[in-house]
Amino acid sequence: MYRDTKISDGRPVVAVLPFAVIDQDGEMSRFAQGIHEEICGELTRFRGLQVISPASVVGVGELPDASIGDRLGASHVLRGRMRRAGDDIQLMASLSSVRTSAQFWSERFVIASDSLIDFEDRLVGRIAATLNVKLEETALAEARRRPAKSLAAYELTLSGLSMLRQGTREANDAALALFDQALAIDPLYARGHSGLSLCWFNQWNCQFWDRFEEASQKAYLHARRALELDDGDAMTHLVIAQVALFRGAWEQAAWYVDRALMLCPNDADLLVTAATLEVFLGHPEAASNHVARAMQLNPYHPNDYFAFAAFAAIFSGNMEDGQRLWARCDTAPLIDMPAYVAAAHAHMGNLDLARDEYDRYLEGYREKIAFGADFAPTAPIEWLFKVNPFRRAEDLTFLREGCRVIDQPLPAQIQTVDPVKAGAVLARSGSGWVVDFAGERAHLPDLKGMHDIRRLLEAAGDEIHCLDLAEREAEVPGGDAMLDEKARTALKARVRDLQEELAEAEDMNDSGRAEKLRSEMDAIVETLSAALGLGGRRRKLGDISEKARTAVTWRIRHAQRRIEAAHSQFGRHLVSSIRTGTFCTYRPETAVAWKFEGQ
Repeated sequence: MYRDTKISDGRPVVAVLPFAVIDQDGEMSRFAQGIHEEICGELTRFRGLQVISPASVVGVGELPDASIGDRLGASHVLRGRMRRAGDDIQLMASLSSVRTSAQFWSERFVIASDSLIDFEDRLVGRIAATLNVKLEETALAEARRRPAKSLAAYELTLSGLSMLRQGTREANDAALALFDQALAIDPLYARGHSGLSLCWFNQWNCQFWDRFEEASQKAYLHARRALELDDGDAMTHLVIAQVALFRGAWEQAAWYVDRALMLCPNDADLLVTAATLEVFLGHPEAASNHVARAMQLNPYHPNDYFAFAAFAAIFSGNMEDGQRLWARCDTAPLIDMPAYVAAAHAHMGNLDLARDEYDRYLEGYREKIAFGADFAPTAPIEWLFKVNPFRRAEDLTFLREGCRVIDQPLPAQIQTVDPVKAGAVLARSGSGWVVDFAGERAHLPDLKGMHDIRRLLEAAGDEIHCLDLAEREAEVPGGDAMLDEKARTALKARVRDLQEELAEAEDMNDSGRAEKLRSEMDAIVETLSAALGLGGRRRKLGDISEKARTAVTWRIRHAQRRIEAAHSQFGRHLVSSIRTGTFCTYRPETAVAWKFEGQ
């Protein structure tokens, strides 16, 4: 008799059976074995399910699903078969429920024989992503049919995450109650803490935006607790990235986004969320790639994926593509999305369409931010510029100019001086620097990165080799010393700890401690960057050019962080205009009339 084979927290358990090869074919058999092992490996990245070991499923393929479930403790079975069809290979995959014997997903793939290797990664990602989506949909549907008291922690959390996607205050409150129930069942369930973090994040982002510190602190604490419980949960890293981004901690946010994508690169929903953060961080092209990848991985994706694609396209400068993608979406998953579209129409000269979209933004603001109450005429504009954490100055300028074109009143604090018209000065002052930029002056400390930045500003548009910026200082006899595995692991662990300590120091406004932590983190990252190549391969530390590249990159980034803290507009301008690498360059979108004083 069938027994309940789900693990205690309610997550599905998947048995991926070896793919059957219809005809005896050595090449195809090897390919089928590789596909089987890679699918099992990729599925383990999704923390919402468990996967039976590939070795445990050998010899059970001929058994019925119920027997496999009883023997292996699986709740679902994935079967596949392959055969040749002329010059192509056909692969059929299907997923069935052990409990009901119902097949709820099946798909056929056609692969050209001469492109097996190229297609393998895409195939594995597509199958893994689709399985994750289908399993979540099934678990959610089952959870909705049962009373909340009978649900496991996983099912309660899944229901809570589904509620959060509705984007309303009522749904957020309901989700918070579900996450509380999940943690009452299992206080050590990382995803429950991640869900609570998202609830608190939404409390500020959609409801109490004037109480940012209180809500963001609770969001961060729950996300950190989730990370302590499960460092491998990509969603948790993305939650911390969101909190860091809205605090203006750009580098920290970027680090956690990269970590999330590394942990689970084939989760379509995670890719779309990461895409939104990438746009704010000033990487709209990367965001477009993430959304395109998500659509490939999940062809059954919700319609609002087109809105995220439009968001990335508009801030990549592809405004026509953005409008086309926006036209395919019947929802606005981002409250401010119609305002972005209005700005794009304004820049394209479509004033009537721009005003229509801005009116749509005002309707959303009235419903979800003001909750039907009256508001000042400038309140929606203030919200737009205060809440949206765009790192690049040109993105804010894009919105500002779009609003001007459609005659929206801009409060004084949003009307900034054009640095091109006002001129800009970078000068030595005593033991530090003074910068005048966009009508604002700031004093900066004397850092190595400031000297690099000045040289790049002086040679705007020219490429300067990292060795020239480093002044050949990397040509120190370095030998062939290499970090051993234990040392690399310890350094990587220390980087993660430093990220947490840095966020804590920033929360407490402890600038001295924060600066000390940043310096230590920069030194460790520089060491790891020099010691590790692509894919984490060991690299000899004696590589002169590579040492110079990493040294210059990290000291420029360190200087940029200090500049952003003292002069946000100048810092954002540098982040969007300076490119580092073997060759470094300063290429602003609009030329700035720089004047330099002192040596």
